[in-house]
Amino acid sequence: MKVPSRIIDISMTMDNETVVDPEVMRPRIEYKTGADNAEMVCSFFPGLQVSDLPGGEGWAWERIDLGTHNGTHLDAPYHYHSVDRQGRRMMMIDEVPLDWCFRPGVKLDFRRLPDGHVVQPDEVEAELARIGHTLQPLD
Repeated sequence: MKVPSRIIDISMTMDNETVVDPEVMRPRIEYKTGADNAEMVCSFFPGLQVSDLPGGEGWAWERIDLGTHNGTHLDAPYHYHSVDRQGRRMMMIDEVPLDWCFRPGVKLDFRRLPDGHVVQPDEVEAELARIGHTLQPLD
């Protein structure tokens, strides 16, 4: 495998406001401040009091509820069907070869479309034509 000369991060920040998935699949993030967690931190250390903590704060952390379609992701073949046409089990995400993740990429610009718009095949074809690119295997 040829190592890419440039890696571009296409991930996106997850939050509770950005609509990127249907409501049932949206991420849910519960933010806990150090003040929220002071009592919990003290419960790990017998005798520790909130007043003993710097500024009366414990650990800040987040609890995140995610679906497989949250943010930028890679679908495993199993996501689409459990077996192939010969009845063999499809690959799970931990079985996808890492080199599949380091392939040529094509950036399509759909910023003109409203948030939540589901891009259709004809829109992809038009954008590919606009930038003068013909998709190649593994693009």
